[in-house]
Amino acid sequence: MGEESDDARQAADDVLSAVRDALRQLEAIPDAAVRARAAGLVLREWPAERGLASEIRREAVDILHRGGMDFPEIGAAIGTDRSRAWRIWKGMS
Repeated sequence: MGEESDDARQAADDVLSAVRDALRQLEAIPDAAVRARAAGLVLREWPAERGLASEIRREAVDILHRGGMDFPEIGAAIGTDRSRAWRIWKGMS
């Protein structure tokens, strides 16, 4: 399981690095007013993007469940408990 955690950490780090790189594109906007407005728009719209990561996680848990894993097994595999794994699957977390 330690290896899986390391794989997940590396994958998350890679995604976060790409997100940071994308956000750094705001710095290249030469007009400070436009840059500030664009950054503000990103900040305002960011919460909606958080839902994408939640949906990806929910779909992954659903694949594990359809593959025959029960929720205690899923919880152990994703580093949480069975009740949270179930809530993720139901879209409640």
